[in-house]
Amino acid sequence: MRCFADGDIESVLSHIHPLATLDWSNSNAPDRGVYTGHAAWQAFLSARDDVLGDRRFDSVELLTPADDTVVLIGRVQERGRTSGIEVESRGAAVWKLRGGKIIRFTIYQSSDEALKATGLTH
Repeated sequence: MRCFADGDIESVLSHIHPLATLDWSNSNAPDRGVYTGHAAWQAFLSARDDVLGDRRFDSVELLTPADDTVVLIGRVQERGRTSGIEVESRGAAVWKLRGGKIIRFTIYQSSDEALKATGLTH
């Protein structure tokens, strides 16, 4: 998350499996969708960086319900590059890992949704 906040897309991709899926379909943002593979991740991350800057992540809770699963519950703050308007959203993300790399990253609008997806409750 730190690499993404810093806009270091190459470092982000070094932690992601080449065939990984970024599931952003639960988002309320215009770029909601499902992205697979490094090229799709790079296009998604670059497009977000083009319009949003000054990104900061605050982790409220980090859970590891299984060896291959990480749940992040937190908040992101970003500022529009053109408008200067600051946006803040709270939510959660679930990372699935394989061989030490992210194979799937799914965002959720609430911690309850993410926990339910992993079989946990809050």
